[in-house]
Amino acid sequence: MPSHAAMNDKFLTASPGDNVEDTLKAMKKAKADIVPVVDDKGAVMGVFTIDLVLENLLPVSVAMSDGVQLDIQIGAAPGIAKRLKKILPLSVGDLMNRKFDAVYPETPLWETVNQIVMSNRPVIVVEPKSGKALGIIDSASALEELNRMKDSDR
Repeated sequence: MPSHAAMNDKFLTASPGDNVEDTLKAMKKAKADIVPVVDDKGAVMGVFTIDLVLENLLPVSVAMSDGVQLDIQIGAAPGIAKRLKKILPLSVGDLMNRKFDAVYPETPLWETVNQIVMSNRPVIVVEPKSGKALGIIDSASALEELNRMKDSDR
C-alpha cells in the first residue's frame, strides 16, 4: 500500500516571510503540529513546529570566539516568557528547520511508518519532481490507514 493512502491532504502551510505569532495562531486554529514552509511555487523549504519556538526560548550555551562551547548556560533575557516576546515578530523562515522527513506518494506505507517511528514526528508527502507539498502523514493517520487495511480484503 502506498503512503498517499494515509496522507492528510488538508494541511496548513506557511511562507518563510510569515510571522511566527500569526503562524502559531493559525496552527492552533487548525490543530496542526507541523507546518510545511513552502516557497512561492509550493516546494517545501523546511518545516515549522511549536517545538522549534520552545527550543529557541531555552538558554544558550556560552560560545568562545574559537568555537569552543562552555558547559555554562546563559539566558538572553531575564525570563523565558520575555524571550517569547522577541521571537513572536520573527519570520517563520528564521526558525524553520530545513531538515525534515519527507516521503513520496508511492513510498510503501511500511517505510513511512518506520520513518515516523524512528524520527518521532510526522512526515511531509512531496511530489517527486517539484518538491511540492502534497500532504502530511502523522502517526494517527498512518494507524487509521493500517486499521482500514486490516478490515478490508487487501
